[in-house]
Amino acid sequence: MVEIKPFHGWRYNPERVRLEDVLAPPYDVVSPEEQRLYLTKSPYNVFHLELGATYTTDTANENRYTRAKKYWDNWRQEGILLREKNPALYLYRLKFSWQGQKLTRRGLISLVRLAPWKTRKILPHEKTFDRVTEDRLNLLRATRAQFSQIFCLYHDKDLKTVKMLEKHAEPLFSVQNKDGTHELLRVTAPRVFKEIQNILAKGPLYIADGHHRYTTALRFMKEMEEKYGTTPPRCFHYMMMYLCPFEEPGLLVLPTHRLISLPYKKEELLKRLKSLGVLQKLAHFPSGEELQKFSAAEFLIFHEGEIFSFRISEDRLKIWAQENHPQIAHLPVAIFTKVLKGAFALSETELKEKGRLIYTPWVDLIREKARGNWWGFLLPPTPVSALEEVAKAGLVMPHKSTYFHPKILTGTVFFEILPDKGPPC
Repeated sequence: MVEIKPFHGWRYNPERVRLEDVLAPPYDVVSPEEQRLYLTKSPYNVFHLELGATYTTDTANENRYTRAKKYWDNWRQEGILLREKNPALYLYRLKFSWQGQKLTRRGLISLVRLAPWKTRKILPHEKTFDRVTEDRLNLLRATRAQFSQIFCLYHDKDLKTVKMLEKHAEPLFSVQNKDGTHELLRVTAPRVFKEIQNILAKGPLYIADGHHRYTTALRFMKEMEEKYGTTPPRCFHYMMMYLCPFEEPGLLVLPTHRLISLPYKKEELLKRLKSLGVLQKLAHFPSGEELQKFSAAEFLIFHEGEIFSFRISEDRLKIWAQENHPQIAHLPVAIFTKVLKGAFALSETELKEKGRLIYTPWVDLIREKARGNWWGFLLPPTPVSALEEVAKAGLVMPHKSTYFHPKILTGTVFFEILPDKGPPC
């Protein structure tokens, strides 16, 4: 069973800060320049907690993690942050536009009981990297708090959960950013808690964004259990999550495109690609409707204003399908990694380590940067159903297969971990 709980969240005091100045995107989607922008936007911006600055003078006793701890303690003492009087669940409603269509995505923020991967209660679809996990673990050890939610999906065919929350929710605030309007609402009715818990209990949950933070929470839980024991359940046995139904109409998954630096002249590069399939120069950039007709084995290639379509040959696809698990072989990113290997004898890991690969969901960035040695490869989207299929099979997708848009904001509500206390924390 999946166990969710309401909690006493900490939130920014709107009488002391302007919410637009203190909230920020998730830490892992911002550039270093954007990080600096948010850190200077307000002395109370959430990035001072979540992604603080580093300095050459940092030591074991003075660093981004110890500074985050000081901010976290001081802001609560000064009334910048206020603790909820009653345990609550939160409805997060995101209104946005995409390709001329107005959409709304609803989800709830709650605590979720941590479960080791082997229990299959909470399922991953991405590989994690120790370097990233170590950074998040150092922050969690220092602050004993979670400043952002990981994003998980669950099934709710009739959308009972979000409809029930909307019916009983009290609006807290609404803020806008470039992605849309973000609304946070609060529910404190125990009867609603019970209904939501019953619906979600059957599980499982599927991690959409936040694999590293979940892995971090599991490691931190193990450390805390060594000190406080495994029973009864305590705050460190839970993690703050944003939960959204698979069936939510506003659930949008974008492809993650590739911008790659390749040491070939155009003629040589195109020749290498033609050995794997059919390459055709296009007179114009395809429309949204045209792009939707592309299969998983069709890509667009952009370079200095020229656009090409590339379709891998059926014979080549059959060979590659035998080299991958059936649940993986048909995915666009899995096919593209084979193209890289077959045409250029390169891997994405190698390219990334050498600074020759940029991941982005934004076509405009590809069109702007694909010049000189840099080539843009535009991939089809990975269906959200594939995430579920891969996770159920106990597999992981190739790196950067999905991009859930828009991202929820960091700083809407915080979770304080009190190791010697149990839920509702």
